[in-house]
Amino acid sequence: MDSQLVLPNGFAFSIMTEFIENPGEHPTKQDCELKAFYRLAKRLKQAFPHWPICLSMDALFAGGPTMTICEQYNWKYMIVLQAGCIPYIDEEFESFLSLAPENHLQVHTSPQNKIRQDYNWINDISYVDSEGNEHTVAVLECLENKPASDGQSKTTRFRRITNFTVKTNKVIALANEGERIRWKIENEGFNVQKNGGVNLEHAYTREPVASKVFYFLLQIAHLIAQLIEKGSLFREAFPTGVGSVKNIAFRLLEAWRNLRVSAEQIHQMLSVRRQIRFAPP
Repeated sequence: MDSQLVLPNGFAFSIMTEFIENPGEHPTKQDCELKAFYRLAKRLKQAFPHWPICLSMDALFAGGPTMTICEQYNWKYMIVLQAGCIPYIDEEFESFLSLAPENHLQVHTSPQNKIRQDYNWINDISYVDSEGNEHTVAVLECLENKPASDGQSKTTRFRRITNFTVKTNKVIALANEGERIRWKIENEGFNVQKNGGVNLEHAYTREPVASKVFYFLLQIAHLIAQLIEKGSLFREAFPTGVGSVKNIAFRLLEAWRNLRVSAEQIHQMLSVRRQIRFAPP
């Protein structure tokens, strides 16, 4: 279970990890992602008590316990709501939708405006979970219509629950920056780690402690790689780029192999204060 900081420019890196495991020879309880999240949330709040956090999560976490934690910690959330996951909220949303026609926005995207997005939302839905805790949520739905490979149009439904108050002037930001940005965790995060040369899924060892050490070292390496790729210092040194991320790694490796730096030069470099800023896309 990983908590990642995600930015619109594609920067996604791990800030805290909670492993899912069943220690001991005869564990009496099965660990799972939900239990790991409860532990991780507590650690995250202790480490960053004043951060204005918004959790972007998949449908597994759509439920009362997650909402209660976010309310206790004063966090915001955007959670995928799959059909039938919380039937009561689905029913409330659909029954109130016809009574609030003003809660609708249609936009067209893509270079030729071929993608149509119809947003619908309902605020202030009262939901009582299985433990008797009452929550006030909003539901935001997007019906996205775009051409398919066979030339026909295809409509996909995206629905989320949130404790943000949805308004017309904020709906696109909430949908794209609050929820769809979560996809960057898979694309710029785990996908790169799995298929970008570091082989996250490869079984380098069966020893639990060694596996954890490898995972943490991989996260550190991925963070450094992103700072190099998306940072201002690299853009200053190579204004036209070097072709690909793998080329960056290759050049860095060759620099370590061939560059000879004296102790005096290292001391001089360390004595200069530098700041790495994110370069524009």
